[in-house]
Amino acid sequence: MTGAEKWSFASGGSVGTCPAIGADGTIYVGADSNLHALDGATGKAKWSFATDGDVQSSPTLGADGTIFLRSNSLYALDGATGKKKWSLGVGWGRSSPAIAQDGTVYIGTETGLFAVDGATGIKKWTAATGVTSWTSPAIGADGTVYIGSLDHDLYALDGVTGKKKWSFTMPGMVIYSAPAIGADGTVFLAENAFLHALDGATGKVKWFFEAQGSAVEEPTIGADGLVYFGTRGNKLIAVDGATGISKWGLHISAEFRVRPPVIGADGTLYIGADTLYAIGP
Repeated sequence: MTGAEKWSFASGGSVGTCPAIGADGTIYVGADSNLHALDGATGKAKWSFATDGDVQSSPTLGADGTIFLRSNSLYALDGATGKKKWSLGVGWGRSSPAIAQDGTVYIGTETGLFAVDGATGIKKWTAATGVTSWTSPAIGADGTVYIGSLDHDLYALDGVTGKKKWSFTMPGMVIYSAPAIGADGTVFLAENAFLHALDGATGKVKWFFEAQGSAVEEPTIGADGLVYFGTRGNKLIAVDGATGISKWGLHISAEFRVRPPVIGADGTLYIGADTLYAIGP
């Protein structure tokens, strides 16, 4: 990772979310009330889809190329054309969809966590987890669903039934960020100036990293085990996932909050602020 910029895309609106990358390299990114599909090599637009409200959450790709996107509704779109397959009213929020191996889509709402059939848009179950509309779920290898809440807790839920396995409390800290899960099951959770590493089976703390007083954003985990996350001080940081030791930091010119980065097959790191940046490997 050299930090060299490859291209940028002027969306005509605020890019306040993390992009998603298709199998063919297409970049999907939300800006204001639109979802844009971009050529990953050049940054040129392929198509755009207008939603029923501001897009403040990140799109998620299904195994068949379906794009799941949330504004005031949860949408399922054809990734090649942008055509709508179905939509489900879930209310405005910043929770991005997460997709299980069986195609179930999980989304946080103001009343809890929804489990939705990804093929039909029919709701399977709802779990009461406090006010979760600002946080996104993550799914472990065993199907456990992890989601943070505005009631200060991170919940671990059974993905089939919605039953609670454990919860981890951040005293005095409202959880706005989505967790990320490492290859060994470690759950990484960013809140305020700290990145926590938790045991996925028990919720016990392994280590934590402090970003020198600057609030940290949602993390992304690389194939090499490094954990990448942005800060509201406009900095991108990489830490060792096993130890929490900082590897490097990169300053980014950004007007808005730096959202979680995503990593392409070639190792390129994509991160959205006032502009979408592609950072070369």
